Amino acid sequence: MYFEFNEDQEEFRASLRRLLSERAPITRVRELAETREYDADTWRLLASDMGVPGIHVPEDLGGSGFSFLETCVVVQELGRALTPVPMITTIGAMEAIRALGSEVQRTELVPGLASGEAIGTLALSADRDLEVDGATVRASGEGDTHVLTGRVDYVAFGTIADLLVVPAVTPSGDAVALYVVEATAPGVSIESRETLDLTRPLASVDLSETPARLLGSDHAAIVRIVDLVRILLANEAIGSSKAVLDMAVDYAKQRVQFNRPIGSFQAIKHKCADMAIAIESAEATVMFASMVAADESTELRLAALMAKAQGSECLTLCASQNIQVHGGIGFTWEADPHLYFRRAKAIEPLFGSKMHHNDMLADLVGI
Repeated sequence: MYFEFNEDQEEFRASLRRLLSERAPITRVRELAETREYDADTWRLLASDMGVPGIHVPEDLGGSGFSFLETCVVVQELGRALTPVPMITTIGAMEAIRALGSEVQRTELVPGLASGEAIGTLALSADRDLEVDGATVRASGEGDTHVLTGRVDYVAFGTIADLLVVPAVTPSGDAVALYVVEATAPGVSIESRETLDLTRPLASVDLSETPARLLGSDHAAIVRIVDLVRILLANEAIGSSKAVLDMAVDYAKQRVQFNRPIGSFQAIKHKCADMAIAIESAEATVMFASMVAADESTELRLAALMAKAQGSECLTLCASQNIQVHGGIGFTWEADPHLYFRRAKAIEPLFGSKMHHNDMLADLVGI
């Protein structure tokens, strides 16, 4: 088995990279970072011209009918460019509706998300959100009529979402289910938060007797949705890591000290080599997980935990080493390395740290 994208997928990657370099260069990312806004123009372009939000969604639900691997290509390139668009959050919401929703819910909600006309977000960021003792929202009501009350923090792109998929303890109190909430529904209050990652805005969502539509409480299906998001985050980390390595190498070639490019110094060579080795290793793990997700294999749980742990660790290492290669200027606002370091530290704790994922892996394999 070759852990690499095929020729068509690489051509798709190249066209996407050209588009992002022209329409969403790092200068534009910095402008949006200062205002904490998302790139609405690029999002509309990606959605309308390339159909990227629903690229792996079946055509009968408004998607393009490709595989999950094409989605991973998109996410890697968005991570490489740090493009502030709600790709992963919309996919998370869409996968929840596809996996747990009724036929009516899928037909009604998925096409809008797949086309980018609607923006969705999966309002959870930790495994404890899926536990009865950890969930911060409670549902009440009978039959199909439910209302939610509670607060969810750290909701990515929450201020621009049209649909929120929220975990809440069911009225019976013995399980956590996912519910769809309209951002404009009564009782919804959304407040922007200060964030470390300036390219992924976060929000707090308060719900007070808010009408919601039940998707389902199948725990195995919900865990699978979270694992897909883990794999997407790992792919994003790989894309960012490659951009960071390129940035470090380019700077090492240009920066001169003692009449020599700093790239000729052994210490700088070692840092770049460490980054390249980390990327090579993590990319194989993430590619395996992406292929497992595309094949809907039973190994998804194991692969997703490994990918998230190694992918986020790789980006943290590369982003910090890149700052070291740049020296003093690497810590300044005017330079770009800090943007990738911020992304690394933001991805790292999502759904748990590397240690948390390693503990879950150990339990899974019986160690």
